[in-house]
Amino acid sequence: MAGAGDTVEILPVEEAVTRDGLAKREEGIRDIITELCHQQSSNFASLQGEMNALHKEITSRDFLLRKLEESVTRLSEDIAPLKDCVTAKMQEEAHSASSQSSGSSEGGATQDGDQGNELERNNRVLNRCVDVMMSLTEIWKNNEEKTQKVRGFYEKIYEASPFTSLMLTFLERNCGLKVLIDCDSHDISNLVKRLVNLDGKKCNGTEFLTFADIFECRVYLGGEGGLIDVNKRGQYVDETFDPEVSLAQSLAQIVMYLIFKNRGCPYACDDEMYEKLYEKIVLETSQKKESVTMDGCVYHALSMKTPLGREVSLITVIPGMLVKYGSKEGMSKLLEQVPLLTLFFMHHVIPKMRSIVNEA
Repeated sequence: MAGAGDTVEILPVEEAVTRDGLAKREEGIRDIITELCHQQSSNFASLQGEMNALHKEITSRDFLLRKLEESVTRLSEDIAPLKDCVTAKMQEEAHSASSQSSGSSEGGATQDGDQGNELERNNRVLNRCVDVMMSLTEIWKNNEEKTQKVRGFYEKIYEASPFTSLMLTFLERNCGLKVLIDCDSHDISNLVKRLVNLDGKKCNGTEFLTFADIFECRVYLGGEGGLIDVNKRGQYVDETFDPEVSLAQSLAQIVMYLIFKNRGCPYACDDEMYEKLYEKIVLETSQKKESVTMDGCVYHALSMKTPLGREVSLITVIPGMLVKYGSKEGMSKLLEQVPLLTLFFMHHVIPKMRSIVNEA
């Protein structure tokens, strides 16, 4: 037995055992550290993957919006050559409408002997559509003269353009609409006393030539034509009021609501791409009106105080001007004054409308 102060000798076997124990503990610690590092690395990789995916999504969206803006800018600069394209498109629409109304197969040629029958079929289609629209219409203090006058409104809208006839066909097949017309007045004060306009302002009926209540699916119209005062660039000028033009615009607003379910805007609530594109079109049109003479329909739409008011009103300019000037002259004026809006209507609104009509 060793005494105090004696040196304790560690035998080689004991030293080996001690080293082995330390080695195992160190190895265990290293394993734990490695596992922790692996977990941290895995978590970081997962987080990094999520961040990359989010960044990619945001980048793709920004890239898309930039491309849209570039496309709109190019269209603004190069719109003139597109007139031939639009004319061809209108001819195609007219041919398509004619083929559908006559019941002929696509691509089938109409023989000379059948032209009279085709005209009769087209008239039957027109009369059926107008009959349905008249059944949805209530005329204030009605008589036979007023009935024929209002029927003429719908006939003029239908015959103005393939686009406007499609609009009436859409309404014909989507019942629930109610149209109230006062043929004895420019305004709608006899039909409704108080309204809230698109800018959110409470107004009297005397302030409206027409009004579309999209939530009640009702249209009010002052059906007496004539000269009215119109504010253009801060000055009031006399302008002819055509009730059928205002009726077409209010009906178009109802159509926009029924298609897109977005307060009358011509795009769906969750369609960010078309929302941004349309906002840019409205902005560019508003800037352009200061340097280009535009139709009263455009001035009225852009005179609205709120973005919603301008967006909802401006898209209805397309059917309004087609009814006002007819298909050929109307399209020419639209391409000159609001080319981007016209293309937006043709390539976004019309296909949506047609698909719903074909499904009905």
